[in-house]
Amino acid sequence: MITEQQRQERRKYLGSSDISALFVDEQGASLDPFKTATDVWASKVFELEPDKTSKAADRGNRYESALIEFAAQELGVIIETRPERLGYIDSEHVGADGQPIFACNLDGFFESGIVEAKTTGLTGEWGEPGTDDVPLRVNLQVQHQMLCSGFQRAHIAVLLGKWGLTEEMYLVERNEEIINAIIARGTQFWNDFVLTKTLPPATEAGHIETFKRIVRVPEKFAEVESGKVFQWELRKQVRLDAEKQEKEAFAELLTLLGDAEGVHLDDGRLFTYFKQKGADVIDRKRLQAEYPDVYQAVTRENSYRVARIKKG
Repeated sequence: MITEQQRQERRKYLGSSDISALFVDEQGASLDPFKTATDVWASKVFELEPDKTSKAADRGNRYESALIEFAAQELGVIIETRPERLGYIDSEHVGADGQPIFACNLDGFFESGIVEAKTTGLTGEWGEPGTDDVPLRVNLQVQHQMLCSGFQRAHIAVLLGKWGLTEEMYLVERNEEIINAIIARGTQFWNDFVLTKTLPPATEAGHIETFKRIVRVPEKFAEVESGKVFQWELRKQVRLDAEKQEKEAFAELLTLLGDAEGVHLDDGRLFTYFKQKGADVIDRKRLQAEYPDVYQAVTRENSYRVARIKKG
């Protein structure tokens, strides 16, 4: 698991977790199912607020040490996992500013290669254990790691889980053709978009959550066509109008329903409206009044930005 300092250093380079997002499949979709090249660009050009760890990422971190231990047993070796030993920078390939472009943080390594830990429920993407039949995005990731570290092979320990859990090992050898593609695409992306702070072509937009996390500079106003703001304002109003119409239609439906809990539809389906148990709700006012110490201990700051148009 990487340290917070290593996490901050990621802005300066293209890391292994960035690479697959720079490549697309035959349909033009990012090879990374969780981010696009535009998301990568934003993470390098802007300072981002801390990311709320997803359940998948949290699960991966939780099982990483167990998978490294599994790999050590399978390979019969001692695996290096000290954070200060896991960072590598490729000093050979630099950008137009003369600074290195590629860097990585490994999960572990030993004399004969890299060790990468993965957890996934997408079992159909993985081929026969012991082979190099791994998802292309994973192959790109470990090839990038080999580019930065100089190792010739990567051992991938995977926890596969869907209807059951299995631990498997895969072996990927260094592939110069893939590495050259990473160098070419990464260098082009870095020079053309990151160093110039130019937004990549909108072939695939970034995820809104990435751009919400950009740390805003007080009193700074961007040069953006007013039409873009008007377009957002119009679509927001269309959504609000649609929500209002939905509520009105629902109110009419409930009125006609009377005290019945359902309706048989002409197409054979059922419309039902009855109680179901939801998550328990805490009475915050009572908690604060009667148990102030507990309230203080479990309360955390919760701030967020709101997009609105004000008079000039």
